[in-house]
Amino acid sequence: MPEARKKLGLILPSSNTTVEPDLHRVLPEHVSLHSSRIWVVDVTHEDLEAMNRDTEMAARYVGTAEVDAIAYACTSGSFIGGPGYDQELLARITAEARGVPSVGTSPAMVEALRAVGIRRVSVVTPYTDEINEGLTAFLTAHGFNVLSMAGQQIVPNVEIGAQTPATILAFAKANLDPAADGLFLSCTNWRAMEVAEQLEREIGKPVVTSNQATLWAALRVLNVATWVDGYGRLLREP
Repeated sequence: MPEARKKLGLILPSSNTTVEPDLHRVLPEHVSLHSSRIWVVDVTHEDLEAMNRDTEMAARYVGTAEVDAIAYACTSGSFIGGPGYDQELLARITAEARGVPSVGTSPAMVEALRAVGIRRVSVVTPYTDEINEGLTAFLTAHGFNVLSMAGQQIVPNVEIGAQTPATILAFAKANLDPAADGLFLSCTNWRAMEVAEQLEREIGKPVVTSNQATLWAALRVLNVATWVDGYGRLLREP
């Protein structure tokens, strides 16, 4: 007998072209995806704050589909307000969606890094140094030792989504601190999940990406046990 269908709501930046394809690659057939977009064009502190003012409306809208969980899929948008801001954001989402449980990329990142044993971390991103400073502070506040942080200095979000997996792979390898336990590749609009498996093989260390972590957290909330090959240890090993 086929499994009962579960519905995952997704709140994502309006200019994101990566997270939906990534989730569709891995979600099992009995989990459907239902998206609500919030306006952002550039990845700057001011624009991310403005974007998040639409989050509650997006949660209210996608909640009308009677989804079983909601994933807020933006790394920088969920850490931009500092430690604790991510939990406040998720509380607002759940309240607006009338109690639907929610997950967010930044708290999912924290749990995923711990799950694969990364404490000393090298981080690579497409962001500017201003945004990366906030990510360093967020990770440090959660007990991680950020050994290195490198960004591509890209501001337009569509340009982040246009970066090829090969470019991301080369950038990550070039900016790995050998003393790190593993790598975190930040941004739900970066095609990093596509290279996670290859990167783990080449560096011999665990790799976590934003979309891996978001999906992993969402599946746990949905109580869906789906483990797949090809996208890194986090999604391959229960």
